[in-house]
Amino acid sequence: MDTHDYDYWVQFTRLRSKRDRKKAQKEDEDKQLIRRHKEELALRNQLRSIEWTELKPPVQRGFIRFYVLRDDVARTKQAAFFRAILEKINTTQWSYRKDFLKKRRRLGKKVYAVREQCLKDIESRDFFGKKFTEQERLCFEETLVHSRKSKVPDKVYRFSESWRFVLKVQPNMITRIQVKNLDLERQMAEMDCFFDHERRLRLWRLQFGSNRWSWDSRPNGKYKDSFRNKSFASVLDEHWPEPNFTVVTNPRQDRGFCFFFLRVLSLVFTGRLTRSVEMV
Repeated sequence: MDTHDYDYWVQFTRLRSKRDRKKAQKEDEDKQLIRRHKEELALRNQLRSIEWTELKPPVQRGFIRFYVLRDDVARTKQAAFFRAILEKINTTQWSYRKDFLKKRRRLGKKVYAVREQCLKDIESRDFFGKKFTEQERLCFEETLVHSRKSKVPDKVYRFSESWRFVLKVQPNMITRIQVKNLDLERQMAEMDCFFDHERRLRLWRLQFGSNRWSWDSRPNGKYKDSFRNKSFASVLDEHWPEPNFTVVTNPRQDRGFCFFFLRVLSLVFTGRLTRSVEMV
């Protein structure tokens, strides 16, 4: 059978080529990923919407530690002001020990060290928003912190009078529980097994595009580093250019002998001399 006749016959019989079948299979897999992702979101919403039931009697599970106002600060007139700030920067820690010690290895031996707990650092977007008032912003100072996720230090705002707060330890009492639904938990476990690393990456590419998690993605112009791919000398020339000095001279001062006028005078005299020779 001729090739032209074969293509003509395939066109009317509606048989798909190998490339079309492979493309349709890939599209079906993508549709299945999107459909299973919607089912995963629905399962998560069902797990979150399970009602809490009261636990009688309450059960203690470890200890919690948080900041409170000092006794002398709580008796002053500014107690309400500092209590409002504390509600926005307070932190909480949990431990199974009342003294909040943790194990660490020092010189090959296991010892107990005190856990560190600090007040919350506020970022710029939260600090200059509606969360803090103008009077409350005066109690903070700007500092730079180095995070593990980024090599560039971040600018945060830290409370400058931390001595006004002290740590308080109290038992962690559990007063209500959330009864688990075993059927939903089993379906959620199946979803986690289905979405492996490759399928999760393919789903992110379908949702956000190919350049969202790419290593060569460049920041926008608003967040672009102005010193990127520039030498230190070029940066100095740009920000601190060399001054242009203008030399002011005295017009009465003798500027010296000019060789240009010497050449002109020599041509004039030689021309006169040649004319005088011709005339003779």
